[in-house]
Amino acid sequence: MSEVTSRPITMAQVAQHAGVSQASVSRVLNGVATVDPAIVAKVNRAVAALNYSPSEAARSLVRGSSHTIALLVPDLENPMFQGVLKGLTVAAARDGYRVLVADSAEAVGVEADIASEARSKCDALVLVSPRMPDAELRDLIQRTTPVVVVNRRVDDTAAAQLSVDYATAVKELGMHLRGFGHRRIAYVAGPALSYANEQRALGLGELAREYPDLEFLTIPAGSSMEAGYDAADAVLETGATAAIAFNDLVALGLMSRLREVGVEVPEQLSIVGIDDIPQSRFAAPPLTTMSVPRIEIGRQAWNRMRQALDGESADHPLFYRPVLVARHSSGPASHASGWVGPARPVLRLGSTVVAQYEEGVNVDSVLSPRPYLDAVISRTGTPLTVTEPTDHPHHLGVSLAIADVNGTSYWGGRTYVRGEGSVMVPNHGRQRRDRLHIEGHALDERLSWVDEHGTTQLVEVRELRSAELANGWALRWRSRLKATLDAITFGSPATNGRDGAGYGGIFWRFAPEIARVFSPAGDTERDVHGAATPWLAFTFPERGTTVVLTQGDERLPWFVRFAEYLGAGPSVAWDEPRTIPEGGELSLELTAYVLDEELADAAAVEAALPALRAEAGL
Repeated sequence: MSEVTSRPITMAQVAQHAGVSQASVSRVLNGVATVDPAIVAKVNRAVAALNYSPSEAARSLVRGSSHTIALLVPDLENPMFQGVLKGLTVAAARDGYRVLVADSAEAVGVEADIASEARSKCDALVLVSPRMPDAELRDLIQRTTPVVVVNRRVDDTAAAQLSVDYATAVKELGMHLRGFGHRRIAYVAGPALSYANEQRALGLGELAREYPDLEFLTIPAGSSMEAGYDAADAVLETGATAAIAFNDLVALGLMSRLREVGVEVPEQLSIVGIDDIPQSRFAAPPLTTMSVPRIEIGRQAWNRMRQALDGESADHPLFYRPVLVARHSSGPASHASGWVGPARPVLRLGSTVVAQYEEGVNVDSVLSPRPYLDAVISRTGTPLTVTEPTDHPHHLGVSLAIADVNGTSYWGGRTYVRGEGSVMVPNHGRQRRDRLHIEGHALDERLSWVDEHGTTQLVEVRELRSAELANGWALRWRSRLKATLDAITFGSPATNGRDGAGYGGIFWRFAPEIARVFSPAGDTERDVHGAATPWLAFTFPERGTTVVLTQGDERLPWFVRFAEYLGAGPSVAWDEPRTIPEGGELSLELTAYVLDEELADAAAVEAALPALRAEAGL
């Protein structure tokens, strides 16, 4: 009859039931081959009758081994690390070992502590992609041996090492994209302290030196889908035609955001990753990536660990070279020009970004925040705008700015007050973006002009249209301003008593360069300033660049500065105020032809304009 008890059965009870000593029971349970078969049979019958289970903790103490190893990863959600875990677990189980998993959650500061604690409960430690500094890692290895290190090179240590050749992997991806015609490529980087990220950066640097026509732009991100999603807008702002993601998770997050904002992959932006995690094959479109043998790395990590547990020295480090898996997320570079990027659009002509369109939300309130064109260049790289220069911080690239709208300044800075001069007045308004839509060469925006009291004075519909030219590019800016609640009077310092200061309208602040200015009225500032000519030209002889500004149907006087700084724009209220009734509209238009050639004089501009207008189609 078996004994019934609510307490765990002990070895003493087994010995009593079998009629043998506890030492005999222990030898039988530990598989000692010299025990008399008759005693073995008695003990086994007693174990079965009492349903006895030996204490693993006690047996570990006796053996000096737990038959458990610890695995530490920086992010267990990453399928790359899950694959390593699978390979390690299956291989270790065949030798009677179990795996304890620890996740540092990218917390570099506590990574070593987590590793030490895990090792204290196990026989050995496997570190996958450790983020800690080299000196700290070497110290940890010395204290916790035996250790196997995966995806990290550690010099001056006896630890077994297995690594992936990520430098070669990114170089292959770069050559893959170059073969499609991509030259401006974003690298969406991984964790800053990651050895794998460092290796990728080294590989891209080597490739850039080998192929000077390649340009790599680094976007800080991380290693998760969320990191890729959050980096998408910054990638678009670079104007790159392709992006190499730190890993597949980052690539998938990036693609998710691109779908939301209507950017087609790979038609508008090619995306590639690294690791070939299972989800990559089923992405939309399927992701081009570098395949890493995750499960095999886990198996080999156990083989190296088994050697270390048996007292054998580690063989030479193992290096794995990923294999390119070309799918449908990469394709030919889009060399068509147009606007890209929903939050901070850029105008891209092939692989060259010629302008950025800023919302202006970070502009100081006293500068009258407003959207503006920034970082405008010619196709050959001549800088053509400056933003917030020290002489006039309220000058914002190319913007629509008016100094007096029923007393509110949408120009920024000081206000000219009759009898007092230019003084700082708390009358600064702002242009608030209500809607933005971009498609191809078209950027459409709806804005509210909000005064210093929070009242909307005007609603603006703004249209920017671009075109690629054989020797440059063109941009047309049209704005329709509608009075919402009352009649609106537009003024300027000139209408308030300051002679010659009739500025206000679409205003272009040029970068400080050696330039010439001319129009049909002449070729000096005195000639062109205040002249209502159909066009005005700036040439930059040392750069071989010309910018021709043309007006729409209504020819307004040009406000021009040349000696003090380079800037110009048609004036809404040159020397008389201009009023529109409630519900009335004011239409403004300016077209720029940015040419990679020097047009020497007015005759050359007049000769070129008909063909430029026809080619641009604006």
